[in-house]
This record gives sequence, structure tokens and C-alpha cells, in this order.
Amino acid sequence: MLKLVVVLFALLFVPMDVIAGKVNNVDLVKAIKREFVEQGIANVVELEIFGGKTEFETTDDNVKILISNLKTDIDSNKFTSTAEIFADGNLIEKTELLGRFFIMKEVYLPARDIAKGEIVKSEDLKSSWIRENRIKNDVVAEADNIIGKQTVRLLKTDKVITVRDLRDEVIVKKGQEVTVIYKNKGLQITSKMEATEDAGKGKFIKLINPKSNKDVVAKVIDKNTAEIKVE
Repeated sequence: MLKLVVVLFALLFVPMDVIAGKVNNVDLVKAIKREFVEQGIANVVELEIFGGKTEFETTDDNVKILISNLKTDIDSNKFTSTAEIFADGNLIEKTELLGRFFIMKEVYLPARDIAKGEIVKSEDLKSSWIRENRIKNDVVAEADNIIGKQTVRLLKTDKVITVRDLRDEVIVKKGQEVTVIYKNKGLQITSKMEATEDAGKGKFIKLINPKSNKDVVAKVIDKNTAEIKVE
């Protein structure tokens, strides 16, 4: 079972309680993350505030933050929002905030160096969060699309895995003798043929009859058998 990384999704309700009558940048960031979740923009974001007042103090202990008017620009990864600070139910401060945000995506990475030709197991992977805009189209992020695959090259620890790094497990190798079964309306014929390429289970492979020099395409059933089935 894969160990899931515990990530703060900030699913508590806004407004947010603040301890000891103080509000700082960290409190505001958490409150804005909650608003990202509430609006359905992203469950996990990385963000920073670089405009607006971010430090507040009051003699009251019951302090809350209300975030409103959150607007985002995906192209520039910038956001604006309004933060209202309440103490004992009374509005004590209001500020306009400007910042930068990055939507995060969960990906699975090698937990160790995985040698070429290995079959990837669940314990070989670990979860990590990466900025979505840094993930290329050829990256394989989901564990289900990695586990059970065979590595084409060495996979380094903590490096993203791409479609070029994996293949279905090879159970039939080029040059191997394979029993080919031909089925058609109750008729079954078997013959020995030679694989012209590597292939995994369930894949179609080209084989050649060494006696007649004719080739066929058949579906790999197991490491010794392929099947031609005519309905």
C-alpha cells in the first residue's frame, strides 16, 4: 500500500480563528488557500503575498479572517483578494492583497533508484506535490499507470517518470520460439513460430514461420503462447 503524503488541504471553514489577537502573513496565506478550495479552483496551492498589509494586532483574542473577492489570472499566476480582520465580531481592518499562486499536482516518483528492466512495485514509489505548470505532457503521474510496468532505463530517485521510461513487461522476446494457436469456428491448429520482436501480455506481435518464411500477427497469451482467433 502506497504511503500517502499528508498535505494540508485547508478544508476548515472561513472565517478562520487566529490565536492571541495577532494576524500575520502565514495566517492570511492559510485563509486564502481555504478560499481557493471553497471556489473549486484547486485543492492544493502554493502561494505568496507580495502586496497589501499582512501584519495586524489587537487586544482582543477572538480574531477572525474573512477572505472575499478572490480573483485569479492563470496566465500570470497572480491573484487579488480582500481580507477583512474581525475582533469580537467587529471589523477592525480591511486590506487588498496581491500575490502569486501555483496549483500543485500529486505525482508519484521513484523512492529509490530502479534499475533498467525491473518491474515497478508499489513500494518503489512515493507521493510528491509539484507545480502543475512544471509537469510536461509526457510525465506519468498516477501510480496505477506505473506499477507493474517494466523500466526501459534506470529511474533515479525523486525524478519524474515519463512514458519513455516504461513499457509493458516483456514476456516474449525477439527470436524466441512461440506456440501459435489458430482458432476458427471450432477448428484449432498449432504451430511453432519465431517472434520477430519483444512483446508483453495481451499485445499483438509479429511472428515468422521458419519453414515457410511466412509471417503472422498474433496476440500474446503467455510467455510461450500466442493466439490467432478468427470469429
